[in-house]
Order: sequence, then structure tokens, then C-alpha cells
Amino acid sequence: MKETIIEKQIGILRSILSEIAENDLNGAENFESFTNKYFYFDNEFGWNILMNAFYVFEDTELAKENFEKFGINGPVKMSDVGEKYLRLYGILNSLYQQCLATINLIKLFKLENPKEQTQELKNSNCIELRNKIASHPSNYIEDFKTKEVNVYEISRHNLEKGEIKLLKNQSDFENYDLNESVNEFNDRIQVILNEILKKFIKTKFDNKGIYFDRFIELEQSRK
Repeated sequence: MKETIIEKQIGILRSILSEIAENDLNGAENFESFTNKYFYFDNEFGWNILMNAFYVFEDTELAKENFEKFGINGPVKMSDVGEKYLRLYGILNSLYQQCLATINLIKLFKLENPKEQTQELKNSNCIELRNKIASHPSNYIEDFKTKEVNVYEISRHNLEKGEIKLLKNQSDFENYDLNESVNEFNDRIQVILNEILKKFIKTKFDNKGIYFDRFIELEQSRK
């Protein structure tokens, strides 16, 4: 299957890490400690956080690619509303895991305005939808100042047609275009990963060499 932009962005970071591992640049120093210094990580668990992000992105991009291909309905020919629920919850929680991994990278690489970037990710439609129906359906707090609790349920009739409609507090309906929300989320993740690569490659390689060339080529393909 064709690599996504996000997979290619993460792939550049993985290639850099693989190169320093293969060349044994750390000498006698513990590799994890060396990696933290090489990437300018302040967190002593920087290597662990980076590796966790690699694994999360690898798994969640597969989930997203499957969703893009088959949607909520899935590849089965028969209509099974139970599978639709599983696929909906699955893709939403995959997006949430990718959100958390990205937030960790924002902090790890010390991007500018981390609070704003984190909040923008958390406020994306698909994460909001996940919190309403796949994490806190019985006690979703819309406003943490007022502590107002709202209850959401999925319209099964619409879900059977592959649509996402929520009923809020048994009175108001909310519609979500999941495909559009996922695309918007992907765009945001790409922007953040771009900032990470741009900052690190400039600092480490002075915008020269193979990784800079790969970065520029990837950026051109995004436009």
C-alpha cells in the first residue's frame, strides 16, 4: 500500500535514528542516553517517547488507511451494525492515540506555542467526537467552568447508513462528517510533523544533506 505523507514524515525521523544506530556513533555511551543528546531531548525518557511515537504512528496509519478504503461499513458484504460500532470506536480511538503521540512529540522537540498546538489538536472534530461517544458518553463535560454534563448517543438508524448523527441529552441532534474530520486531522498532524522536521534538520544538519533533500521533496509533494 502507498505510504501516506505522515508515514513518510515519521520515516525521516526513523531513518535518522537508524543511521546513528548502524554507525555506532555513541561509542561506549548508552545508546538511549546518546540518542537523547543527539536529538537535544531534555527528557531522560526521550528515546522511549520517540520509539513509542514510531510504533503508534505505524499502527494508527494502518487503521486510518483501512478506514479510508472501507469506511464505517467495512469490507464485509452483509450489513452488520455491530461491526459499524466497532469500526467507529476503533478509528476514533486510533486517532486519539495518534493525537497523544503527536502531543508527546510537540513537547519532546520543544515546538513553539506547545499549549496552543496541543489544544488545537484536542479541539479537532474527530477527537471531540471520540470524547463524546467512545470515551465519555455518560459524562461528557462540555464546559469545565460550569461542569455541565451532557449525554450523547449515536443514532443507530444513521449509523446503519454509514452516517454519524448524535443525539444530545435526548433533545438536540449533531451531525459529523467523519471523512472530512479525519482529513482535517491529518492536515494538522502533517503541519506539526513538518515543524518538527524543519526545526531538527536545520539545527542538526544546517539544512544540508540527504535528510534535508528528503524533507524538501516531501514538502513539495504536500503542496
